[in-house]
Amino acid sequence: MIRKAKIADIEQIMEIIHDAQSLLSSLGVDQWQDGYPTAEIIHSDINNGECFVVVEEGQIVGSVVISFAGEPTYKIIEGEWMNSAHYAVIHRLAVRKSARGKGYAKYFFDYAELLCQQEGLHNIRVDTHADNKIMQTLLNSLGYTSCGTITLTSGAKRIAFQKEW
Repeated sequence: MIRKAKIADIEQIMEIIHDAQSLLSSLGVDQWQDGYPTAEIIHSDINNGECFVVVEEGQIVGSVVISFAGEPTYKIIEGEWMNSAHYAVIHRLAVRKSARGKGYAKYFFDYAELLCQQEGLHNIRVDTHADNKIMQTLLNSLGYTSCGTITLTSGAKRIAFQKEW
């Protein structure tokens, strides 16, 4: 079951974020290794109504941000977006270590598409670290196209993907 996250969920969400940080570190991926995302960022995501969690047997096993507010760092891309239509953006997707491999990440992307359809949108954009091959493989398997490179406010580069339907 996917539902909007609540402030009371922050502790479990941060456990999941820490699991993801450990996984990325073990794979040599320099993503989320600087303390990002923080509990304050997750708190803001929840207050904005953009954080969603998946619950299995009463435990939160994954979280994601699905936003329709746009992404300022997507305004400039080294490459080209597929179109200029309004889009949803997916950020901060993480799955608990004990729940990996069960399809929850795909479930979040499917849910994002459903929310887009309810909003009359047909575009999702997402970015990931160049070394995050797990996410790139998932995005490719779900029909996302690599459109180029964006630069985060920190100056870090990310591969930008888009799906339209």
